[in-house]
Amino acid sequence: MIILGYFFTVLNYITYCLSRFMKSKAAILALDLVAKIFTTIGLYYFNSLSGAYITIAVFFLLIVANIKEHLHKEWLWGYIFFQSLYVVILCCAYEGVSSILIFSTVTINLFGIWFLSPQQMRLFGCISCFAYFAYMVSIHNWAGVLEIFALLSNVLSFIKYKKKKQIKKFKL
Repeated sequence: MIILGYFFTVLNYITYCLSRFMKSKAAILALDLVAKIFTTIGLYYFNSLSGAYITIAVFFLLIVANIKEHLHKEWLWGYIFFQSLYVVILCCAYEGVSSILIFSTVTINLFGIWFLSPQQMRLFGCISCFAYFAYMVSIHNWAGVLEIFALLSNVLSFIKYKKKKQIKKFKL
């Protein structure tokens, strides 16, 4: 069963890395939805219930965030709701350090998804990569080493879109 956990973890990373190179926030969030399905299945096979439950909550967060993006609304109540939901899941499914690490990761991502532009989300993604890598190590999911690629995709996509913006800025 652990082999299936590794398989779905790899699919998660492939999808996540591709999402970072999407231009619009809506496209990033849509691909992240697919990545979260793979993540949840992978965490289930690693018996990380707190991670699986939180990832399911993140899946619904991404649906709401996509709607929010399409409607161009700010919905502070949504942020408060999801952060509160994460705290409840942390308390109910607490499994030690791994629970704290996954909670830290999703809290960073929630802030990025809810309030930041795609370019700023990429920077916050770099920060959450470190917490998620530590989480993967804590649950002995050695495919978590692929988090290096998630970090690289955030950095490279940040550079790619920063260069495009600078090029447009200097065109006459």
